[in-house]
Amino acid sequence: MLSTRERTGTARLEDMTNAELHARLRLNLLELKRLQWRTGSLVAWDAPGVLAVGLPAGSPSMQQQVLYAWPEALAPALADVEAWYLARGVRIWRVAVTPGDTAAEHALGAAGYQPHGAIGAMGRALPPHAPVCPPEGITLERPDDLDALLTLNAGCYEPGSMDYLAAWRRAPLPTPGVHAVLARESGQPLACAMSFEHAGCAGLYMVATHPRARRRGLGALVVQALQEDARARGCTHGVLQSSPDGAGLYPRLGYRDLGDWVNWVRRVP
Repeated sequence: MLSTRERTGTARLEDMTNAELHARLRLNLLELKRLQWRTGSLVAWDAPGVLAVGLPAGSPSMQQQVLYAWPEALAPALADVEAWYLARGVRIWRVAVTPGDTAAEHALGAAGYQPHGAIGAMGRALPPHAPVCPPEGITLERPDDLDALLTLNAGCYEPGSMDYLAAWRRAPLPTPGVHAVLARESGQPLACAMSFEHAGCAGLYMVATHPRARRRGLGALVVQALQEDARARGCTHGVLQSSPDGAGLYPRLGYRDLGDWVNWVRRVP
């Protein structure tokens, strides 16, 4: 049974506004990209409140992106961001804008960016302790590297989209903050998820299920296990961005739909 203090804390988290959860997701993404820049093959342009990251020209455009901590930081940085991308031969990149952020939309529109596509955002208060019991024949592991996770994700998403994390394949997980759960059956990796934990928030990433193992509840299983682990480590809430394939899973696990982050794309002929 939850104590009065625990019930009050849980209620407060459940009462968080969408804007508060968006802010936590934005911060989590920003700090994760900083970590990937320091430990992987991403390159970056960093300024107060703004981080532009990228890969060599011709790489998947989803990794040519600009993240910002607050809207007021974005507009003054856009000219320098453009110069940085063009100097590297990159002619298309994106900025994801949260719902209602009209200041960022106006700044981007004035700088030649156009809205193109969106990705859903979700968040929740992490549930109280609830042991996760895998079905018979399934084992849950907490791997020391991301080799199996990257292989599973590479088979589910855009080819080459995970290559920039090759340094994480057989190296110890970057710490602090990176954790993973892997579900196996007869030794074969079938489902996985990774969390990046920062400032009491668990960002959920790299959720994937082998195509032959779908519709067995394994995606939900690894997410629930990762949530349980994050809660034990002191995290109080979780956030994520959802692909269309995963949009139906997370609400069943208690995640609130926060609305779409719209990609504002800059294309230079």
